[in-house]
Amino acid sequence: MKQLPRVLYLLAMNETKIQVAQVTRHGAPNVMEYKETTLDAPQSNELQVEIYYSGINFADILGRMGLYPTAPKPPYVPGFEISGKVIGIGDDSLSHWLGKSIMGLSRFNGYASATNISVDQVFEIDKSFLMHGAAIPVNYLTAYFMMITQCNLQKDEWVLIHGIGGGVGIAAIQIAQKLGAKIIGTASKGKHDRLKELGIEHLIDYRTEDFQSRSLDITDGKGVQVILDPLGGKALKKSYDSLSEFGRLVAYGFSQAAPGSTKNWLKILPEYLGMPKFDPMKLMMQNKGVFGFHLGMLKKRQDLVQETSQKLIDWLGDGTISPMVDTVFPLKDIQMAHQYIADRKNFGKVLLSSNK
Repeated sequence: MKQLPRVLYLLAMNETKIQVAQVTRHGAPNVMEYKETTLDAPQSNELQVEIYYSGINFADILGRMGLYPTAPKPPYVPGFEISGKVIGIGDDSLSHWLGKSIMGLSRFNGYASATNISVDQVFEIDKSFLMHGAAIPVNYLTAYFMMITQCNLQKDEWVLIHGIGGGVGIAAIQIAQKLGAKIIGTASKGKHDRLKELGIEHLIDYRTEDFQSRSLDITDGKGVQVILDPLGGKALKKSYDSLSEFGRLVAYGFSQAAPGSTKNWLKILPEYLGMPKFDPMKLMMQNKGVFGFHLGMLKKRQDLVQETSQKLIDWLGDGTISPMVDTVFPLKDIQMAHQYIADRKNFGKVLLSSNK
């Protein structure tokens, strides 16, 4: 979009026609609908952003299936992270944002051609990083907070990254390499060659190998210091049992509940009932720690979100991190995009673009 004079930005702040991809009801990818709707003027603390790219996360898949507890009731527009250009402001004090390239945490409503977003969830980036910008907020903040803020991962410690070929997995690789940690990853065999090109030597095919026994073999029976577990269910206990003394486990998902494209209670219930209940006395006796992480529920430490986001932007600029974008789907092809991720085909991040 061509940059408008500031006065036109301010005059244009009535309802705007936009395109969105919404969840119409819970179910398979075909419940997603591409449609035109209207966007209200931004509130006083908000910016209106023309969205160039939107990130797709596994949480969006779970929400569509009815398995994400904090998602709105359908119909709603998913999408937690965006990049684009500021085209409107809710208050004159925000005029310095006009025309700036940004990435942001959208808290739903990201699958759209434009949205309103709280100014404290927006971060300026160089326009050359607009595609990468939509691949950073959720994945890299999640990986950073788990590995550094919660687990204090150190040089030469072992870290086991489940789903290492996905968006959070790639982010975790790059941060672990920055810290000098030793990496073990689980991924389907078809992704191993590409992961080896990234310098990952110790890979486990989760479909044919037992990650607990393989992790213990790799660490000479001592166990892993840090484990990032988006699996949940019965696998969470196996992750815990793979920890070393002073090991730290972070649970940040329940992908075992979504082995297909629709909700199946016959598969979900055994996994839910098989999830371990961690006993504080047992944790003390074994010198282990368990964390939980949910970026969307981080409400009282926005100072950390701001500080860490700026650090990640600096790392993007100096090449420390470089998001791997697998595929960019047009927003109108939302059903195809969700099916692609549900089929575990992606290596790295999948994005949507309203301009394609």
